[in-house]
Amino acid sequence: MKRQTILLVFFGLVFAMQALAQQHAIVQGICSNEYGKAVENVSVYVRDSQLIAITDENGCFSYTHAKAGDQLRFAHMAYEPVFYTIREEDLNGKPVDITIKTKSHELHEAEVTANAPHIAFDNPVMSILDYVICDDGIYMLAYRRKNSTLLHLSFDMDTLHELKISSEYKNVFKDFYGFVHVISADKACQVGFSGFSEGKKREMYLFPPISLSRFYELYGPIITASDSVVITGRYAFYGLEQYYYCVTPTADTMYLLHHIVDEERRDDLIYMLQSKAGPDKFTLYMLSIYPKLNYIFNPIFGIGNKFYLFAYTDCETLVFDAVGNELERHPLTFHMLKKWNGKMEPDKRWKKKMMADEARKEFYSYFVNDGLYTLMHIDLETGTASPIMDLSGYPFAEMMRVHNGTLYFLYPTGVNRRQALYQVRIE
Repeated sequence: MKRQTILLVFFGLVFAMQALAQQHAIVQGICSNEYGKAVENVSVYVRDSQLIAITDENGCFSYTHAKAGDQLRFAHMAYEPVFYTIREEDLNGKPVDITIKTKSHELHEAEVTANAPHIAFDNPVMSILDYVICDDGIYMLAYRRKNSTLLHLSFDMDTLHELKISSEYKNVFKDFYGFVHVISADKACQVGFSGFSEGKKREMYLFPPISLSRFYELYGPIITASDSVVITGRYAFYGLEQYYYCVTPTADTMYLLHHIVDEERRDDLIYMLQSKAGPDKFTLYMLSIYPKLNYIFNPIFGIGNKFYLFAYTDCETLVFDAVGNELERHPLTFHMLKKWNGKMEPDKRWKKKMMADEARKEFYSYFVNDGLYTLMHIDLETGTASPIMDLSGYPFAEMMRVHNGTLYFLYPTGVNRRQALYQVRIE
């Protein structure tokens, strides 16, 4: 009888634990916009009114008391609301992907005052997909229904060349030599010109395509270059270590330029992996599905035959000559914020983005608060940054670039959600 009582108690505990697990089922996911970029500060509601989560800087959210059939509402001032009904397979399973679309904006063109952004290029029947800035002008992909056009514009926005191309090409890319390529889901083509006439490039055309895998083999590892070496890079240990190498053009010599590691996070991850309780399976799963969520950010730029390495992990900027010899070292602190306990931590408004004005050898970043951008100019010697432009009228501006003292970005215009190119002079 005693044995039966023990068994009944045991099975009762098992059933109770299962019931508790069902009550505390977890739904996790990532919220992105229509361009695949994570969206921060999206409010997540259940039963339309109860706030359960706010997405973090990586667009991630978690609901710990989820039940199948619950309806979630995702809301943000710059996006259309989205509803999602939880399914059985979402409970303690693969993270769900939520896509929210930017609200339509009717922007009226007015006289430019106080150095406000204004439309640089807009076509009433076409939307800009992507663009790059080169020494000889701006190259952009524009989309119209089922057709795409590659445009080459001057900095005065005159159309220098135009080429009808397949709509399968969605991106334009400038390699480390300055050549332009258009890229589809499975191939890439370099942009060329038939020759020169009276000092001007003649007809624009595309070279024969190569596979995307071959394109990445040729250009993927190379980040920037000088007259003497090219710089390659790689990540290690779940993105918490970063290596930069100098490679001679003949590829017969390679040597380490710099190694950066986030020691604190690396040690924490090593401890978790070696823990007697075993690694956190969800953390490992997220690292395998979304590996770049964990990557450290330390970009390098090649300008004027020098390399500028912004080692944000180590809070310093390093300047190297054309062959990788260190010339200067400066502090880098604008991205850090002092907490109430005195500890320095990355400012959450900083989104790990940088822009280089190659024409002026200047560097910029930006803070984002609820989708509103503040452009920051980085002082190379002091490592501080000063706000120089408020883009609060343009929430979630896309693809910001800086060239010769001018900021460019894409933003929806009109009621049909097409994207135009905007520009504004940086004071």
